[in-house]
Amino acid sequence: MPQSITEQPPPQVNFPSSMPTYLGIDCGGSTTRTCIVDQDGTVLHRGQSGPGNLASTPQVEIERHIRESLDVAPPTDFVAGCFAGLLTEADRIRAIALVESVTQGKTIAAFPDYRASLAASPDTDIIVISGTGALVASNTIQGVRKSGGGGPLLGDHGSAFDLGRRALAKTVLSPTRAEASPIFWETIVELFGSDEPNQILASVYRSVSPAARVAKLAQVVVMDATRGLDYARQSVDQALAHLAVTTWHHISVFHPKDSTDQPSLNLRLAGGTWEIDEGILIEEFRTQLKALKPRNVELDVNVEKLTVEPVIGATHLARELGQIHISK
Repeated sequence: MPQSITEQPPPQVNFPSSMPTYLGIDCGGSTTRTCIVDQDGTVLHRGQSGPGNLASTPQVEIERHIRESLDVAPPTDFVAGCFAGLLTEADRIRAIALVESVTQGKTIAAFPDYRASLAASPDTDIIVISGTGALVASNTIQGVRKSGGGGPLLGDHGSAFDLGRRALAKTVLSPTRAEASPIFWETIVELFGSDEPNQILASVYRSVSPAARVAKLAQVVVMDATRGLDYARQSVDQALAHLAVTTWHHISVFHPKDSTDQPSLNLRLAGGTWEIDEGILIEEFRTQLKALKPRNVELDVNVEKLTVEPVIGATHLARELGQIHISK
């Protein structure tokens, strides 16, 4: 079980060479976060910078963002880098080399980003992540399994990007623009430099990280949904319904009733999308899960927001790496 984390870094800390330190890196589609803890779980450093998706962010940008998030950080012994877009063994090797070039950590491992969320809280059975991208993952008797994802071209339904994409389709790209709030159009101009469709498309596709740019619309879309605007309500309902279907499919495949004695599963929500407005998004997701539950699935789910940051889960993985190293 992961040890607790103590949020009490003193103003100035001496870092003796005999004290092992553990660095967790959480690289997502919009934000890179880092956290360093010592062997007692005391936080020695926290940092944050821009996107770090291996599949959609240029490597030079990922490296720069990790460096920025580790500015004035102490040396580290064990590093767990958790990356959105880590899909293949070649990606894992590339991620390790990238982290090594920045941290000079003595022992480094790389994982998909959802491993950090799963490691953050020991009572989590299933994690539903919705940030720039979206996916479902869980620990099973066969190991960690994932559903959904797919990136902005092939999936990420239920993500902040998906909310922005659906909103653009119903407003900017529709021949009959749906009614939206003034702040929506102000945000469009702020993000893309214009409210003219071709200019918006050019801005999106010329962006270093198109998905992250579109995902920034999610907040104003949710605000418009709370105001009852149809385009926004439909965008939220459709995105979360798709994510609910993915969740139930994952449960039916990887958590059949005969494989567990539990009457229910603890489902935790992680990612920046859920932070926008818990009142509408989490409740709507619960509603969609209830409405779309398949008849052949007997298990219930207890849906709550993950209360421990995924980057803390990444430090747990780094500490596990240290324990494995010491035991050899």
